[in-house]
Amino acid sequence: MIAPPETHRKERTLTRALLGWLLIPLFFLLAVSAYTTYRNAYHLAETERDLVLEEITDDLKELVSATFESNGRIDPNSLSFSLLIRDARDQRYFAIYNASGTLLAGDRRLTRMGAGIGSGKRATFGNLSLDGRKLRRAILKGGPEDLPGFEIQVAETTSRRGRLTLHLLRGVLVPQAFVLILSIPLIWFGISRGLHPLEALRRRITQRSAQDLDAIPVDNSPRELLPLITALNDLLLRFRAVQEEQRRFMADAAHQIKTPLAVLTAEIDLALSDTTCPCARPTYSRLQKATSRLTHLVRQLLALAHSEANAGKTHVLFDLSELAREVTGDFVAAAARRRIDLGFEGTDQAIPIRGNVMLVKEAMKNLVENALKFTPEGGTVTTSVRAFPPVFAVADSGPGIPEAELPLIFQRFHRAPESSTTEGSGLGLAIVQEVARKHGAVVSVGKSELGGALIELQFEGDAVSQS
Repeated sequence: MIAPPETHRKERTLTRALLGWLLIPLFFLLAVSAYTTYRNAYHLAETERDLVLEEITDDLKELVSATFESNGRIDPNSLSFSLLIRDARDQRYFAIYNASGTLLAGDRRLTRMGAGIGSGKRATFGNLSLDGRKLRRAILKGGPEDLPGFEIQVAETTSRRGRLTLHLLRGVLVPQAFVLILSIPLIWFGISRGLHPLEALRRRITQRSAQDLDAIPVDNSPRELLPLITALNDLLLRFRAVQEEQRRFMADAAHQIKTPLAVLTAEIDLALSDTTCPCARPTYSRLQKATSRLTHLVRQLLALAHSEANAGKTHVLFDLSELAREVTGDFVAAAARRRIDLGFEGTDQAIPIRGNVMLVKEAMKNLVENALKFTPEGGTVTTSVRAFPPVFAVADSGPGIPEAELPLIFQRFHRAPESSTTEGSGLGLAIVQEVARKHGAVVSVGKSELGGALIELQFEGDAVSQS
């Protein structure tokens, strides 16, 4: 069973890829920052609360020292003890042991730690678990001069430590997270601006015509794009060399064929003039038609090869109306032989356009020749010109062009089914289309008022003279 193609696959873009590769390390750094910030916040909270515990143990030591020396005993329910131990958030416990290890006051669960723990000057800290809760404990030993052998312990729950750690963590991470989130559109904008030269290169290539094989100018392209532009220019150079070789071969082949065709045509004409063998005349007539058709094909191959060459260097200013009248006049005799009414509709006003006169003339000749070929005897073919915009049009009273054939008529060697009985090579309209591309013109096909086809060659852009 063949799996169905993925229809909703998200299109990959370089912008998303760069954004991802930038954000992944940023989020990783945010995670590292969160961990280090938590460790620092936890250490700061521990240090802060340990100082508070140490102060309480020092105060308890002074209170015990004053009370024990004056009364010889300790009252754990006194107001002083209550004020030292009480806290609004954490629950505190204390224990006071004398030199013999007897609990004088406080919670017995805070067991004596022994002589090896702590000193007489600074408290020693540690953790313990009481009733399933974690407590932080400070242990202070009495010194030789002050409560020798005594041990004072103060322990508290870790609510304040946790809240302080969370407060410090939030104070650092929340601004960092906001900065990261707000930086995403800025990073996106920066990437888009950074990729602008690539988008400009894409537009420059997209706007090129298929016949433009000139090297892509480097201009002020970024260094990262230079290898790509160099590779594209190298490809264009190689493709242009291959295309030029093909054109040269076609032109050379057509030129080489012209000479034997001329000899063959002359021999056939000579044979037709020979009256000693009338039975061979039908054969010679068929040979003459085939030779004529082959000669026409060679002429059009040469015209096509020339139209595909770089003709832009030979563009000059000429009168479209005068050229159209001249081309129409060239076909008057051919139209008369088939009793076709060939006419020209124009104006005495000049229609100046800029282009290659020889190529435009060849395109006009192909349009008129096509119209005469498909118009039955006794029909009508009319050529015309218009000035605004410059247009050369050919209308005929033939069968017209079926809609199904419209996308195919400009393909090389394509011949419509109804043209099988007429002479032709299938290159005429392909040459017209190629010449139109060279001049920035548009070829349109429609139905004429005469009932047949109407083909217009409309010149635009640089071909339209501004003088």
